[in-house]
Amino acid sequence: MIGFGEVMDMAQPERDERLARAFLELADTLVDGFHLIDFLHVLTDHVVDLLDVTAAGVVMVDAQGRLVDVTASTAGAHQLEEAQLEFDEGPCRDCCYEHEAVGPLDLADRAVRDRWPRFAEAARAAGFAAVAALPLRLRDEVIGALNLFHTHPGALRPADLRLGQALADAATIGILHQRLAGDQAERVGQLQTALNSRIAIDQAKGYLGACLDISPDAAFTRLRGHARAHRMSLTRLCEQVVEGTADTKLFTAPLDAAHDD
Repeated sequence: MIGFGEVMDMAQPERDERLARAFLELADTLVDGFHLIDFLHVLTDHVVDLLDVTAAGVVMVDAQGRLVDVTASTAGAHQLEEAQLEFDEGPCRDCCYEHEAVGPLDLADRAVRDRWPRFAEAARAAGFAAVAALPLRLRDEVIGALNLFHTHPGALRPADLRLGQALADAATIGILHQRLAGDQAERVGQLQTALNSRIAIDQAKGYLGACLDISPDAAFTRLRGHARAHRMSLTRLCEQVVEGTADTKLFTAPLDAAHDD
């Protein structure tokens, strides 16, 4: 796990501030209206903002030990998360079941293509060249994995992976702390609620994209930016968009979701 001093030595003052904000937000889970999927979007936002990665996604382990695709920073990464579950192969799958980090690996390598033939082909077709997976782990308990994607081979650097693991560790502690504060029924239902939220987010991306004639990824960026700028739940905002109670004119201009505080 990366030390605080090592993190702080890596950055200029502005980056220091962003790092501090990331860890504070990932620790802030004991709040009213906590939504797991909103929290994991915060994680992927910070990962893409602070690390040299093209995209990030999260797969979680449900109460039956099955893997569930929860969220990703782009539509392409989301599709690859789903492909890992469909093909039963890929870095997040191995990371969750082996309880250790996977990669970084270049997808053009023969060993990687032999290990994950269908996933490697799908990832390369999506424009990615390198991949890694980091466990959402506290001691012996692994609750999921953070997948990192890059469009250039060899671009996932050790320093970025150490910081990514630190963010994953902070998120894991936050999630488990929040679960301990709730009752058993809440813990069991938390992941299902996250999956229901993801459906609302996907619907809102499609609806807003059609209304504004922009891509789903661009629509998602505007939704996420608006939610963070106004300190509201991304899930609730997307529900309002789908219900028609949020005016699509609010999203005609893009917002920078990473620097709106």
